[in-house]
Amino acid sequence: MKTNLPGTLYAGVARTDITPSGDCLLGGFAGRDHGCEGIHDPLYATSLALVADGKKFVMTGVDILGFTNEQMDRIWKLAREKLGLQPGQLFINASHTHAAPAIHPMFNHEITRPGQVLNPDPGYIDELIEKVILSAGNALKDLRPAVASRAIGKTFIGINRRASDKSIYKKEATGYENFPNPDREVDRTCPVILFKDQQDRPISLVFGAACHPTTMRYDNYLVSAEYPGAARNIIEKELGGAPSLFLQGMAGDVKPRQVAEGNTFRSGTFEDVEKVGVELAADVLSILRKGLQPFDVRIRTSLTRVSLPFDQKWDIKMYERYGRQEEAAYRQVWAGYWLEKLKRGEPRPDSTELTLSLAELSPGFRLAGVAGELLTDMGMKIKHLFDEGETLVFGYTNGEIAYITDAKTLREGGYEATETIFFSHDKPAPFDESIEKIILSGFKDLEKNIE
Repeated sequence: MKTNLPGTLYAGVARTDITPSGDCLLGGFAGRDHGCEGIHDPLYATSLALVADGKKFVMTGVDILGFTNEQMDRIWKLAREKLGLQPGQLFINASHTHAAPAIHPMFNHEITRPGQVLNPDPGYIDELIEKVILSAGNALKDLRPAVASRAIGKTFIGINRRASDKSIYKKEATGYENFPNPDREVDRTCPVILFKDQQDRPISLVFGAACHPTTMRYDNYLVSAEYPGAARNIIEKELGGAPSLFLQGMAGDVKPRQVAEGNTFRSGTFEDVEKVGVELAADVLSILRKGLQPFDVRIRTSLTRVSLPFDQKWDIKMYERYGRQEEAAYRQVWAGYWLEKLKRGEPRPDSTELTLSLAELSPGFRLAGVAGELLTDMGMKIKHLFDEGETLVFGYTNGEIAYITDAKTLREGGYEATETIFFSHDKPAPFDESIEKIILSGFKDLEKNIE
């Protein structure tokens, strides 16, 4: 179909099954001690392609933990070669389900020997990348004249999980637990964006929330899209089968309220997963029934990578400190890993690269994407950086490299700021506090250079 009629929006949608075989390793939790035990429900890559006045843009929601920078580089290369798309024209968002195949190298001392990096299955990675490109390509082939409408509501499925009690970071604790904190802010934004054809039939609905898909914990060994998949199923029945697309928000410090009990989180069941999905779907459908406002799609995009420095105060003395016997075993292993690298004369990385994405769908209506586990405080600072219009902020977009916090959280320390580095093979230290200014400045540059 020709898609060059001035003033006309074209939209297309496609979905590709990315469910693994039943013997993969699941990602997201370092406490799992064996591979997956089967498939509970399928995983998908769902793409929505938009073309307006000759400009193309593809949103893809993927039921995985999140891509590495190297994997995103491969996706961008294939998108250029096969689809003629530049990196800024892709907005690839991972739901961050912890019941999908592992696709990040990491430490897991339950499965590998101490200090050995657990690598994902390269065959599944290759297949996943090809299927993401296939999904985007098929969406572009499905283009048809369309109209767009939107509304922004709220959902209360999540509760903040970052508490001031530091006891979980001591030796006797596991390091996996967080605590319900109803007093700390959560982004309640629930966006609903609907695309219909000229016969008023739904093409696709885009919805989002800010909440970790960790209703279940590391004792689950079945593949699942978790609550985003459950919500999707309900919404799609309401829309007559039109594929819906879930976008994950600033969920780095947010967990399903369903499994909060007093001052702890219990390990949920698939019944709990379904309840969270039902609640989110009800919120989306309520927003839909109250009515959406039509808007003209005029696409402008920009994308960049910024360099985030690691804290230079973490030196060999710090590694020796965390390598002492009185420290928790996982800290000792991490410290030993870096001490060995330094002993071999290998350079310690000073920084890592973070992808920032900005997509304006209409004047004053924009999507901001961060390639990391974006915490609420930092996400809100990005949101309020833009003076006019509506800004929707999403983590896990075009990559997922680490927890992304503001300077205050880095000073506080704790799980997201410090503890998670001990399960990573590529982070020699927490981030430097300057990352907050670097990220906000990066988005200001994206706003200036958007086209």
